[in-house]
Amino acid sequence: MIRTVCGEIEKKQLGVTMCHEHIALDLSPVRGDSDSTFDDHELILQELLKLKALGGEAVIEVTCNDMGRDVLALREYSEQTGMHIVCSTGFYLAAYHPQWVKESDTNEIAKLFVREITEGIDGTGIRAGIIGEVAAGQFEMAPSERKVLTAAARASVETGCPVTTHCQLGGLALEQAALLKGEGMDPGKIILGHLDLANDIDYYERIFETGVSIGFDTCGKFTYLPDETRADNLVKLMEKGYTGQILLSNDISRKSYLTKFGKFYGYTAVLGRLRELLAERGVSFEQMKPMLVDNPARILDF
Repeated sequence: MIRTVCGEIEKKQLGVTMCHEHIALDLSPVRGDSDSTFDDHELILQELLKLKALGGEAVIEVTCNDMGRDVLALREYSEQTGMHIVCSTGFYLAAYHPQWVKESDTNEIAKLFVREITEGIDGTGIRAGIIGEVAAGQFEMAPSERKVLTAAARASVETGCPVTTHCQLGGLALEQAALLKGEGMDPGKIILGHLDLANDIDYYERIFETGVSIGFDTCGKFTYLPDETRADNLVKLMEKGYTGQILLSNDISRKSYLTKFGKFYGYTAVLGRLRELLAERGVSFEQMKPMLVDNPARILDF
């Protein structure tokens, strides 16, 4: 079964899934602006409906405990759109960590994750279906980040819950994989995020050898990397037989990335622009489906 904000579903029900998104978010305490405060419900709803119109059926929502998570809002979006939404438990980069995380024992943090997976979040009865986006910096892992990643692995081993991570600009992926696996995690339950930004085929192959999956999950963010490059790299990896270890998404963490403001593709980049670019390179939508349907369903299945 896969755990969504509206209850459990069978994995065959999940459908086309964005593996790494933000729908109810508030990063303003650290970022210091309102661009990462998703407080306009109607705006986000309309953007989600654009994703649905292109065939989107599910979203893994990785806004965790210190990122302004709002699971009741997620349930409302799910009910209004008819899309499946999986919510998360976790803590993000060290700059966002509350003092409790910095001071707590690793096992205390793991117990919180287990409670939110097995009992529910903040008395809502809504249970997390994934741990994430737990994170590390680009070049080094802060002590509290290492603690959170370790706690995530321990909670996953206890519950069977998958873990999805933030690799800053694609960095420290091998180190994250080694840490999580070193705690006994099943690599088949690990998604390492933002690896599209690494733009390095040899690096990807070393990561795939560990057995984990990776996210090409910043699609449409052409200020970081052209989508043409993402498409070229995906074709190369698919030709090498790695389709079963790749997931796709857009990672919308600022309102300015939404389609309403005219510059970016919002939640539609994967099913719109990237799909077109892959088609130009001879990749059909059917060939994309393992990355959009099969891989998310397999990883999310408890």
